[in-house]
Amino acid sequence: MLSATVLFALVTVSVASEGAKWKYGETDSHGYGPPDWGKVSKFCDYTAQSPINIETPVKKDASLKGLRFAIENRNRRVSGAIKNNGHAPTLTIDKLKGKARLTGGPLGYSVFMLQQFHFHFGCDYDAGSEHLVNGKPYPGELHLVTYNTKYADFDTAASQSDGLAVIGVFFEEKKKREKGKGRKHYYALLKLYYALRRIRDFGAEASVRYIALLDLVPELKDLSSFFSYKGSLTTPPCYQSVRWIVLKEPIQFPGPLFGAMRRLKNGEGGLMCGNFRPPQKLNGRVVSEFDG
Repeated sequence: MLSATVLFALVTVSVASEGAKWKYGETDSHGYGPPDWGKVSKFCDYTAQSPINIETPVKKDASLKGLRFAIENRNRRVSGAIKNNGHAPTLTIDKLKGKARLTGGPLGYSVFMLQQFHFHFGCDYDAGSEHLVNGKPYPGELHLVTYNTKYADFDTAASQSDGLAVIGVFFEEKKKREKGKGRKHYYALLKLYYALRRIRDFGAEASVRYIALLDLVPELKDLSSFFSYKGSLTTPPCYQSVRWIVLKEPIQFPGPLFGAMRRLKNGEGGLMCGNFRPPQKLNGRVVSEFDG
């Protein structure tokens, strides 16, 4: 019988021969799991990685005020293509049909443009978010990924120290809908639900027209309560180029939306759920809080 060490070595050689693929869960013939992502990209082993466990209280910083998110078209909606890439359902913004910009606060006068948003979620309600607060996970986390427009495009910005800013939004289960309340939020959720149903299989893609992000995440209208720190992408290549803005208030998703997410397939033929990286060491970084 082969020892565990030999088996791991064989798996490592097999994965490396296929071009260093990565995945969630344990390292196997399909790819490297999170503890071994450094074999996919050296940056994943660097010291300013994300996500983290945010332990409160943290330093309150009044200079973080003035963070603004704006959608620049008449109906204040965005459109794009949502794709099952095997790691997360990801909606890439069609900037010809509506741009969204982020500026102010910890970003200063720099202007960041929304490139895409995607979701991390668990197979149950006990875990799923990438960031934790005082050791507590949420069932899921939405990431709105923006890039600094001083660079030509997202790909150029991604590896620059000031290239990216990501808004992290926790989401949890909403037990029931209050009649007559939150109707706009409900319609945005419904559009997302039908889009997810169309991309169940790995590689599937669907068009999403005019989704109201400000209704999906009402906190974007008034970014006055968040944590911020300097970190990285939470997937390979793990560039340490991200200014994180983690909203303190979670949004609520109904059970059927969680169900649509949890039926998504990953690139190995299994379920995508559980697509979150474990928290990384803070290594002396400062986490700030704004509560305006």
